[in-house]
Amino acid sequence: MNTLKIFFPGRRYSVDRSYLYFLDKYIDGESIYLEYDFKRWSNPSLCLEDNIKMAYEVALKKLENIDFSKYNEIIFIAKSVGTVVAAKLRNELRLFRARLILLTPLTETIPFLRQTDFIVTSFKDEYIDASVLKENENRFPFLTIYKDVHHSLEFPNDLKRTIDLIYEIVELALNYLDTAYKDILE
Repeated sequence: MNTLKIFFPGRRYSVDRSYLYFLDKYIDGESIYLEYDFKRWSNPSLCLEDNIKMAYEVALKKLENIDFSKYNEIIFIAKSVGTVVAAKLRNELRLFRARLILLTPLTETIPFLRQTDFIVTSFKDEYIDASVLKENENRFPFLTIYKDVHHSLEFPNDLKRTIDLIYEIVELALNYLDTAYKDILE
């Protein structure tokens, strides 16, 4: 199968960090890695809305001339700010068959979510009210909400639990790709 994986990182979560790295390593196919130049260390006052807009413009420019028709499968893998960008671009580029793996989506991602999306979040995530997703969980069969982990999907000062969680989430995502109902994609 001819698969294209596109990685949409977060503001402080680059494509070489654990979740995105392992998903790239264990999903076969060609990879495109997006990188945004937020200058977050030199300009920490840049607001989230501006980060999303900047990331969207970078991603659109990089992806707008790709011939997506040559791929049997398209997978968007996104973290945080990248989830908004990936979900919006699926619509903008009319890639309705693309499957999304969304790790810690933001509130701004919610209007773009579809039934076929794989979503991981937490009730302690400060960038989304996970109870909104919980109330509509019947719409999202591939939704996992954790209780006790923050937006980073890491446990501070607990390496073993963090590594176990990385393994668990990567396994869930791989299972989603292997078993999710591909026939419900448009």
